[in-house]
Parts: sequence; C-alpha cells; structure tokens
Amino acid sequence: MTAPAVATRSRSAVWRRQFLLQGCWNYEGMQNVGFAYAILPALRDFYANRPEDALKAVKRHLEFFNTQPAMGAVILGASVRLEERVAGGEADPRAIGTFKVGLMGSLGAIGDSFFWGALRPMASVAGALLALVHPLLGIASMLLLYNGVHLTLRRRGFAAGMEGPEGVVDWLKRAALGVRTEDRKLLAAILAGAYAGVFAGRFFVQGGGVLHAVTSLLLAAAAVHLFATLFRKAVSPSEILSFLLFVGVLILWR
Repeated sequence: MTAPAVATRSRSAVWRRQFLLQGCWNYEGMQNVGFAYAILPALRDFYANRPEDALKAVKRHLEFFNTQPAMGAVILGASVRLEERVAGGEADPRAIGTFKVGLMGSLGAIGDSFFWGALRPMASVAGALLALVHPLLGIASMLLLYNGVHLTLRRRGFAAGMEGPEGVVDWLKRAALGVRTEDRKLLAAILAGAYAGVFAGRFFVQGGGVLHAVTSLLLAAAAVHLFATLFRKAVSPSEILSFLLFVGVLILWR
C-alpha cells in the first residue's frame, strides 16, 4: 500500500497551525487537542478514502502531549512523516506514540532552557539597552531579536522533522542548542552590565551634588537587594528583565 504524499498546501497548513499548539490547553491532555488540530490537514491527505483509519489517527494524536511550544514544531514534522509511513503500511501506529513520548520531555527541557532561560532574557536586555536611545527602538529590537531566532528555529525544526526521526537527530546535533544556551546567557549578563552602567551614568549626569549621589547609590542598593530577593524566591530572570525594560521605557518617556 502506498500512502499519498502530503500536499504542499496541507504542509503549509500544518506549519501555520503549530502556533495554536496551546490553543486548547487542558489539564488532562495538555497540548493534545492543539497537536491533533495541527496535524489534521496531513491526516486528511493520508486517509482521504479511509474514514475509519483517519478516526484512529486523530485519536492517536489526542493522547497526552506536552512540550515547549517552539520545539513542538520538530515533533510535529516528524509525526507527519511517521503518519505517512503508517498510512502506507510501512510502520506500526504505536511507533508514533512512542516517538512523541520519548521526545517531548527532553525537547521541552531543552526548549525551556534555551527560549525562556537564555534567548528571552538576552532579547529583553538588548531591548532595554536600546530603549535608552529611543523607547520604540528598544521595543522593536527586543521583538525582532527574539522572534527572528524563534521563528527560524521553528521553520528549520519543522523541516528537519519532515525528513523523519533520523532528520530530527541530525538537526539536534547541528543546532547545538546546549552551547547556544550558554552563549546567550553570557551575552545577556554582559548586556545587563552595560545597561546598568549606561543607565547609572545618565542618572548621575542629570543630577548633581552630594545628596543626589547618595540618594542614587541608596536606590541602586535597594534595587540590587530587591532583585536578589526575587531571585531567591525563584522569580524568572526574564520577568525581572522585562520589568526593568518597562520601568526604563516609562522613565525615558517622560
């Protein structure tokens, strides 16, 4: 039996629907409904004249699924390719569930560390730094920097997944997300230091006198104490940096 290949239009539809992975998030199946919705155009191609098999395929993808949303593109692409093999009688349907369960946890951890722990803080600090030039420049640069990387990884991950599980392994090796995560954390720390230096310099220049300098130092010490307390309470660094960006925009907007 030969399964029909996924049409270009269906492939594009699956790509677009990946952004709705969390559109029907629920406590029982997490992202399962979003995943089934995203892969549905491909299933329609594979099981066009086989409604019973199509129903079984949809039920397969309504099982529990949860991963980092951007990394879900890799699993989604690979599931399309596996589903094609199942429809052609070349693979066991249970292999799809095994593949998804085996990959969603590890990719979720990698994606959380890269996107939430490194990329978003780096983009936020870069935006805060450029907001000192102009608030809109800071906001635009933060959005462009984060989404440029984020959308590129989604596109390449989905394309790698469409090559099958073997393509996923090769792509993960080439992407080296672990190394990139550390690089972006280091860059975020450097940019944060630059932001603090530039901001403090501008603040001192605008003022004058001993009282102003002492007040500035006390405020800086209070800010450091506040952020250290928030870190101890496990508040996300990206949330703190986003707060700093917001405060900086308000100060410069006046």
